[in-house]
Parts: sequence; C-alpha cells; structure tokens
Amino acid sequence: MAIIAIILIVAALKATQAIFMPLVFAFFIVILVHPLQRLSLILVLLLLLGVLGLGLGMLSLSAEIIEPKVAQYLNQLQQIVEIGQSWASSHGLPIAYFTSNVNGSLSQFTPQAIGGIKSLLSAISLFVLVVSLLVLLLLEVSQYREKVQRAFPSRSSDRIIDAVGNTSKKLRRYLLVMTFTSFLTGILTGIWCFVLGVDLALVWGLIAFVLNYIPTLGSIIAIIPPTFVAFIFQGVGRGVATLIGLAVIQVVMGNFVDPRVQGKSLQLSPFIALFSIVFWGWVWGIPGAILGVPMTISIILFCQEFDATRGVAIVLGKIEN
Repeated sequence: MAIIAIILIVAALKATQAIFMPLVFAFFIVILVHPLQRLSLILVLLLLLGVLGLGLGMLSLSAEIIEPKVAQYLNQLQQIVEIGQSWASSHGLPIAYFTSNVNGSLSQFTPQAIGGIKSLLSAISLFVLVVSLLVLLLLEVSQYREKVQRAFPSRSSDRIIDAVGNTSKKLRRYLLVMTFTSFLTGILTGIWCFVLGVDLALVWGLIAFVLNYIPTLGSIIAIIPPTFVAFIFQGVGRGVATLIGLAVIQVVMGNFVDPRVQGKSLQLSPFIALFSIVFWGWVWGIPGAILGVPMTISIILFCQEFDATRGVAIVLGKIEN
C-alpha cells in the first residue's frame, strides 16, 4: 500500500506540475524570508526584488562581456574545425556526412528560435505565478500556527508545529550556508581565472556560484567550461593550471569549509543528491532539478523529527543527532 501510495503521489505531482511546482518555489522563499517578515512585509518584498535585480544585472553584465568575444571565438573554433577536417581527410576519415549535417542544421534555426521564445514566455508566466503565490503566503503564514492548533488535537498540533519549525530553521541554515560557500566559491573561481588570464572570468565565477548549490555534480560541471576555454584559447599549460586550481578550490570548499560551517547535523549522501536531481528533474523538468536537493533535504529533516521516520532520515542523509 505504501509503494502504491508513493507511485500515485509522484504521478499526481507530475500531472499537476503547473500548480504545485510554483507553490513549492514560493514555500521555499517564504521559509527563507519568514523571520524578516516581523519587520515589514514591504521590506521583505523589496529585499526579494533587490536580489532578483542583482541576479538579472549580473546576467546582463555577463552577456555584455560575452557579446564582443563571440566573433573571435567563432573564428578560432572555425580554425580548429578546419584543422580537424584536414587531419581527418589526410587519414582517410569520412567527414562529408558531418559537414552536411552542420550546414543543414542552419535551416532549423527558425523553429529553434520559436521554441526559445515559447520557453521565455513560459518562464515569465512561471515567475509571475510564483510572485503571486509568494505574496499571498507571506500574508497568511503568520496564521498557520493557529490554524494547525484548531485543525488537530493539542498534542498532535504541538508536534506538527515543532517539527515544521525545526525543519524550517535547519533548512534555512542550510540554504544560508550554501549561499555563503557558493559566493566564496564563485569569488575564488573568478579570481583564479582572472589571474591566469582566462577569458570571461566573471562569467565562470557566476556559473560556479550557481552550480555550487548542486552537491558534488555541480562542482564537477563548474570546472569544465573554464578549463575547456583555457585549453582551446590559452594553451595546454594554462588549461592544466586552470583545471588544478579550480579543482583545489572545489575540494577545499566542499570538504573543509562547508562541513566546518554547516556542522555535522546535515550531510546529504552524494548518491541521494544526484538521485534527487534526476528524479525531481524527471517529475518537474529543469525547475524540479533546481528544487531537487532542497526538497530532499526538507523531507530528510522532517523525517528526523519523528521516531517512526528517523531511520529513513539516517539512511538518506547520514544525519547525526
């Protein structure tokens, strides 16, 4: 019965993605900013708008940095492709099929552009829905304690309120620590790339900051783009130095700084972290992959609050009391 119930719940979440996925986004934001709401709801909304504006500004700045270099990169890549084709021809390797596919793919640009516009409109509608739900939740979150006390017997309501409160505090601490360590990782990545003369150092720092929220997998992915650029455009020596330096940064931040700041109360299994990204990505697409780790951590923390489910928390998250 439990297995059937889980399957039905997952199927329902997948079928109702347009409803529950924005709601979950809004819930996580409420958990983060709820303590600030005691000051002023307007202050909280202004803070969120400021964070959003800062993120959009960084993306805009990154785009402005990348734009002038696009032609140069395309020319260098074209030279590399021509060298590769010449080498393949001299060794008798077939390249006509590949070349024809590259030329033919240009005709598919218009449908891809239309698909990109649809994706942008979908993202805008998702953002508007999340903001609407967030404002309504912030207006009513202060009443949840009274609602739970009226809906359940006194003993059950107290346990639920305490479990939700403890889970929120631990999740808030986890997300704040992740933001701090991600910021340090992004700064160090950008500085290292700038010192080595790797192009787009600011962009690589921003990418490292974002990907650091994904345990294990994000750290690996964050190293690949700047290392590839350094190898291709700055030479083998610069590429090796970039790879070693970024790997050291990720290892130090992931194995020493983050555990020391976060403590041993929450250690998410790397396998569970990767599985949560894949699973929630399958359920809700890219937004699900982004929310996968925080949702899994929330489930683990909530299970830790009850004796009947504490074993599940230990198996999934390696939680120590």
